[in-house]
Amino acid sequence: MKIFAPLFLLLALCSCVTTNGVAPPSASIMVKDTYQAGRAQLSLLFAVKGAVAEQARRFELKDVELHAGDRWYSLLEDKTLSLDPARIHGGQRLLNRLSLPPGNYDRVRLSIGGAGIIERPLNPSLTLAADDSSCLFITWDLRRAGSIVNGKDISIHPQHIPLTTELAYVSCPEINTIYIIRTDNNQICGAWGVSGSPGRMAVFKNLDELIVLARKRREIRIIELSSGRLRDVIKIPMLMAPAFMVVDKSGRYAFLLDRQDDYVSKIDLRTGALVKRVRVAAQPDFLDIAADDTLELSSAISQKVVLLDAATMNTLAVIADSGGPQGLMITGHYLYIAEKTANNVARYNLESGGIERHAVGLGPERLTAYNNYVYVTNLYSGTLSMLIADQNEVFRTIRVGPEPGEMAVSSSRDWLYITTSSGLSVLDLTTHRLTAVIDLQAKPLDVVVIQ
Repeated sequence: MKIFAPLFLLLALCSCVTTNGVAPPSASIMVKDTYQAGRAQLSLLFAVKGAVAEQARRFELKDVELHAGDRWYSLLEDKTLSLDPARIHGGQRLLNRLSLPPGNYDRVRLSIGGAGIIERPLNPSLTLAADDSSCLFITWDLRRAGSIVNGKDISIHPQHIPLTTELAYVSCPEINTIYIIRTDNNQICGAWGVSGSPGRMAVFKNLDELIVLARKRREIRIIELSSGRLRDVIKIPMLMAPAFMVVDKSGRYAFLLDRQDDYVSKIDLRTGALVKRVRVAAQPDFLDIAADDTLELSSAISQKVVLLDAATMNTLAVIADSGGPQGLMITGHYLYIAEKTANNVARYNLESGGIERHAVGLGPERLTAYNNYVYVTNLYSGTLSMLIADQNEVFRTIRVGPEPGEMAVSSSRDWLYITTSSGLSVLDLTTHRLTAVIDLQAKPLDVVVIQ
């Protein structure tokens, strides 16, 4: 028996070997990157902080794992990622998005090529609820030592949404998520889960509210901006397929467009009551509200644009348009119409009734105005047309990415946020150049900015 004692001791010691000071990892469970109802969505992001130094070299991230209960969950699905700080455009990259079981995740483990395994407590821990959406950030601080081997310059933390007015909100209905973007650095800082396919939004700083149309559930959800807490849920009465929502400047009334039964409805957001419902046009395509609370509605099938008084819901004007009207915008005494099939922008004089047209890109979709310019997204050509508002002339055409759609202006930063097929493009409104591309790995439907 004594002969085998050293061998037994050697085997026991070998079983306690650690990698980079961490016990050998137990097998982890692979999780899927597809949306699954009843689970939580987690977006995994990598960021660099500080200027890229010469010694900040490319490295391989082999896995990221989270611990909950007695299990580890792999977040990279057996994908090894090669990360180069010099190629992390905008200082941040979305690595993956996954569906995880609800639970409290208290530890994190990184497997890095050449560095071994880094394991540490997650502080604060990450609590995920069913149908929630959240973010986990891995940050490499390049202002410290340029080596990633010991992990001292790596921080890992759950999302923290700053209490600031400088935020953009982006709805992604396919994954039931609203991403939150800091407008000072154009980086994702968090996400909220919103069930029912979140679409059109309105934001009110003074009310501390983000108002969201959840189309598939036929609900309006009111979220508290300062906490992300769901403040109220309003069931939409009588509507079959709510497609668009706008809210008046007081934040009191929502107006909903129903494409299936050709109606626009007015709902009191404080009581949830249906105030009025009027039939407007066959299969209406678009709804917006002007600064003077004039409702603007377009219908390509009916070949017309309808203007309504938001207070009374009475018709103010009906304007014939055979160019496939889509996006609308009133600025001054002009109504701008994006004519999608004709590839024009029409400018209609609300006082004289005169109209003039100018060719833009392919499939003009949406319009917005800022500093004497009118901006038009062209869905099929992936461009943005700039018009001089006073002259209605095309000043410049800018390539902004595939399938540009909705727009929102950050006036404090002079940014124009443009939704594309998989994220946001950010245009500098002083230089009229693209300054950032924010990859969301999902198609956004709407974007709003809190001013």
